[in-house]
Amino acid sequence: MKVIMHSSVSLDGSLLGFEVDMAAHYKIAGSFKADIHLVGSNTALSGLRIFYKKLPQEEERDFAKPKANAKLPLWVIPDSGGRLKGKLHVLRNSGYCRDIAVLTTSNTPKGYLHYLTDRNYDWHYMGKRPIDFSHAFEVLAKEYRAKIILTDSGKTLNGILLNDGMLDKLSLLVHPVIVGGRRFPLFADVKADIRLKMLKSRTLNGKPWLLFKVIAPGCKK
Repeated sequence: MKVIMHSSVSLDGSLLGFEVDMAAHYKIAGSFKADIHLVGSNTALSGLRIFYKKLPQEEERDFAKPKANAKLPLWVIPDSGGRLKGKLHVLRNSGYCRDIAVLTTSNTPKGYLHYLTDRNYDWHYMGKRPIDFSHAFEVLAKEYRAKIILTDSGKTLNGILLNDGMLDKLSLLVHPVIVGGRRFPLFADVKADIRLKMLKSRTLNGKPWLLFKVIAPGCKK
């Protein structure tokens, strides 16, 4: 199984402080034909705040699992704290995923598990916090026959995956803007010595798209 990290950043490496070209971002994301998109709970909440002044109310149809669209990826969200309770239906209906699955832990409130079960969301128990993503990927590969997982997340989750050597490729859509003091650096949590090999570079909507192979942390080859 391959794990690919895809992010849109400013020229100075920030995830925030500029308007993301969503069309280009998701065009690139779709080109990887990933079976699963791993989305951090912080990223999901940020997206909801950006795109909705007021969240749509949950309806009766939101309790049913949607008809599967094989062309769309499954979104898997680590959310042991239940932060997305009452909000998942908005993501489920976004048109960017075929459905939502949630990774839980021993810290997950029982009320959140009931919420997920009542609305027919898949959820997977990962044991104690923090989540062991190596184990999580094994579970997802077996459960959904996943061959490619794309991470579309923030600095925390991507930092974990980079530090632990779990990424195969790194994709960056670089926006021609410097945000300066408003910078929210994508790689702030990376502590390993990450080596990269350029695989591809092209321009999409006037923005550089860079694709790298990720070499294991500390490797000097």
